[in-house]
Amino acid sequence: MILIYIPLFILGFVSGVLYFWHMWKSIGSYGAAKNKILMSMVFRVPIPIGAALVGYLIGKFEGVIAVLLGFTTFQVIFLVKKGQQLKKQLEEELEEENKISKE
Repeated sequence: MILIYIPLFILGFVSGVLYFWHMWKSIGSYGAAKNKILMSMVFRVPIPIGAALVGYLIGKFEGVIAVLLGFTTFQVIFLVKKGQQLKKQLEEELEEENKISKE
């Protein structure tokens, strides 16, 4: 039975990759335009929903849980990685501002 849940976990992970990669691409394209990002989010919603439905068809409730665990795992990895990148960028910008203000 465990052999069913490992591919479903991977399916959830892959759906997370597709969902969040596209989200980050949208933020890069549209900047902080919330309405365009939200519209882009509407088009991305079927990815995790479809993965959860596949999980339900294959493994019932436990299949959905496996898919959601995979999705959430990628979500945490993605957010930590992007948070570290943004922190580094912010520190570099603040360092540059401090150099300019001291001159």
